[in-house]
Amino acid sequence: MRKVIAVSIFAYLVISGCTDNHFISDRAYRKKVEAQYEKQKELAKNRSKQLFSVFDQKISNSEKEALQFLYAYSSLNDLADYNGDFFLKNIRASFAARDTFSWGKKIPENIFRHFVLPVRVNNENLDSSRWVFFNDLKDRIKSLPMKEAVLEVNHWCHEKVTYRGSDGRTSSPLASVKTAFGRCGEESTFTVAALRAVGIPARQCYTPRWAHCDDNHAWVEVWVDGKWRFIGACEPDADLDLAWFTKPAKRAMLVNTTVFGDYEGPEDVLQKDPLFTRINVLENYAPIKKVTVSVVDLSGKPCDSAQVEFQLYNYAEFYPLFKTVTGKDGKCSFTTGLGDLLVWAAGKRKYGFAKLDVRKYDTVKIILHRNESASVVMDIDLVPPVEREITAEVSDSARKKNSDRLAFEDKLRSAYEATFIDSSKSARLATLLNLNPDTLWTFLHKSRGNWREITEFITSTSSGSKHLIFPLLENISEKDLRDIEPDALEDVISSTSKYQALTSNTAEFNKYILSPRVDNEWLKPCRNFFQSAFDAAFIDSARNSPDIIAGWIRKNVVLNNTGNYSRAPITPTGVFELRVADEHSAAICFVSICRSFGIPARLDPATKAPQYLFNGTWKEARLHESKKQDVKKGMLTLVNFPENEKKPEYSTHYTIESYEDGFFRTLDYEGSPLVQDFPCAIEVSAGPSLMVTGVRLTNGTVLAKLKFFTVKSGETTNQSIELRKNKLPTEEYGRISEDLPGKKATEGMIVAWVDPDKEPTKHLLSDLRQKKKEFGAWKGSFMMVFPSEEQMKTFVKKEAGSLPPLINYSFQSSFPIRISDIKAKTVDIKNLPVVIFINREGVIIYLSEGYRIGTGDELLTLMK
Repeated sequence: MRKVIAVSIFAYLVISGCTDNHFISDRAYRKKVEAQYEKQKELAKNRSKQLFSVFDQKISNSEKEALQFLYAYSSLNDLADYNGDFFLKNIRASFAARDTFSWGKKIPENIFRHFVLPVRVNNENLDSSRWVFFNDLKDRIKSLPMKEAVLEVNHWCHEKVTYRGSDGRTSSPLASVKTAFGRCGEESTFTVAALRAVGIPARQCYTPRWAHCDDNHAWVEVWVDGKWRFIGACEPDADLDLAWFTKPAKRAMLVNTTVFGDYEGPEDVLQKDPLFTRINVLENYAPIKKVTVSVVDLSGKPCDSAQVEFQLYNYAEFYPLFKTVTGKDGKCSFTTGLGDLLVWAAGKRKYGFAKLDVRKYDTVKIILHRNESASVVMDIDLVPPVEREITAEVSDSARKKNSDRLAFEDKLRSAYEATFIDSSKSARLATLLNLNPDTLWTFLHKSRGNWREITEFITSTSSGSKHLIFPLLENISEKDLRDIEPDALEDVISSTSKYQALTSNTAEFNKYILSPRVDNEWLKPCRNFFQSAFDAAFIDSARNSPDIIAGWIRKNVVLNNTGNYSRAPITPTGVFELRVADEHSAAICFVSICRSFGIPARLDPATKAPQYLFNGTWKEARLHESKKQDVKKGMLTLVNFPENEKKPEYSTHYTIESYEDGFFRTLDYEGSPLVQDFPCAIEVSAGPSLMVTGVRLTNGTVLAKLKFFTVKSGETTNQSIELRKNKLPTEEYGRISEDLPGKKATEGMIVAWVDPDKEPTKHLLSDLRQKKKEFGAWKGSFMMVFPSEEQMKTFVKKEAGSLPPLINYSFQSSFPIRISDIKAKTVDIKNLPVVIFINREGVIIYLSEGYRIGTGDELLTLMK
């Protein structure tokens, strides 16, 4: 990736000191920024030189005010992990973009301030993308009107990046380009970065959870000629306000975005923090209603300052869409969509909750009458907003033109991917380095555009440390392979031999000492840094008693759980330098210091609490004074209810939650081998617990069950996972009379019309891959139908091997039936993928259209 600055930007840097205009013309707002800047300056005093010496340079008044604005509202991780020169370069690039393009002069000051200038979009690590993207896009869009420029930037983004699911850590914009794919949060982060790089105001919007299926989604809003419009990130459509998620968004219960700084806009404000403003933009997409909650105690007296959460069922838990507190009248409000919510309130050592049907009601009363020892089982049906039709105002010819362009852009991206290292080059490298060729190819293949960096690390590793290369690469994530820099890996190799590992178990050494990956932090060199930062006496004492490291953090690092609002962890070296951190970043720092000294350490897989291995037992470290030193534990044994129609999966059909200050918080066992088979036993905190189970119907409705119970300290508690049964009659969507290939299969037939280049189809394919084994045992027939023969052949060559082997492939012009043959009772069926299940009598008894998560699970239920 080129890291050069365009000539126009360079020229701007030279002359920028000549102007003395105000970046913030409103004097009152400027004073507010200056006051907040002074607070942040005091907070970041331990990194004063790195952050604030930039003001000693010759900079203009507008640059000074812009720098103060960025510092005034920066998240803790940005104050800890980046330097003043970095922010000044980005400010100058933003000003250059404003002066280069015609729309720069039209953008209001407050819109530019909050939606162009800020570098951070979400929780990505920051990079030099602003000036790189400006250089790539400048000549391509300079002569275009603003609307056409937005569409063109999105096409450029599609040339670089397409959708593919990945883990929750957000890649930087340049890393996404290097990888050539990303999940929706990465696509939208990348697209916002590209738009801001050319001076177009943009913001990442997202629904934290859908109401009708188990997932979330992020996209982009752009400010075009005075109005906010939306686009699908890296998914250009023929016009603005068009995307595959337009229809699902009409069923959303919340669409929001976090705005950098003290934003004074017209939108509904969800949260006004000293550093950011969280706004609700749901009314741009769906019908809304303002609902009011009244919280009272047992005597009926209003409860002041009660904690209230508006919770939505998703991923087998009740996710808090919005948290707030009641006023003196015991009331609070929330603007949301027309579906069902669970409203939960807590205060005065009591809690209460109630279901709220927003379609029918705009008020709900909650009585704080439940206590910690409550033992209750209850069923709740949760219904999402109704599906609504959309009307597209784009001609068929425009859609065809856009579709053809997307296909061409796919080829451009494929041409870039063809530059990645191939298996033959990898094999030659393995021979040269005397490494196992198959293992080396596994890592280099997964590293994609980062293969040169991985190769640089491998070739620079000394022969005495070569045995650590593969164990190290095995214990970082696939995403790490795609974006890690060689110095972060070299730091681990060069530091590991300095202290003998305090475990003789190879697996423990590889996972809890050798690996630099702790949670979702940005991997930067830190091992040699910590070995030099602490003296030998401290390190020797810590190796004998790791609690000494926790004591150092308690004494030297100020806990601040509100300032790191970006949710990107501060790096371990950033924590050390800033000496201020949120609890999560401090925990990561503790683990990293331990590993630097040869002490096995980790974050607890379920609770994320910092732990170290001592005398064969995992001990929890106390990083702040208020933390309970000894958390009592008990064993929870889970068994599968014998009448369940499917094997329950964690975070799909059930979750376990522990009680914490009036609320129940989900334990993170998603994907854990501890809960893969039944009966299974997990160690949890003793005390009140909650099991949530749910069965989602095809219309999005959830049949949920809440089971409250208590886990006793030092004892084993047994709980059965019981899924509710769907007692509704099977709906019919028509009859297929054609003699289809496979229709006479003994157990029915599945037909799926797909568009493999679009995200909704990719979710379906992911469902099928995850259930590959289960589908393999079915005796029915499965046909996947593509828009064209060319798309089918390309897909079969690249992807068919990862899918269930029973699937056969066809294309629309050769397949006997059309989507129009399906008779849906509600709306026209237009959006791919379309999936139907045809029983042995030829009756269509299942229909899934468009974006949907969990289709594979629903099909398996029908099969049984």
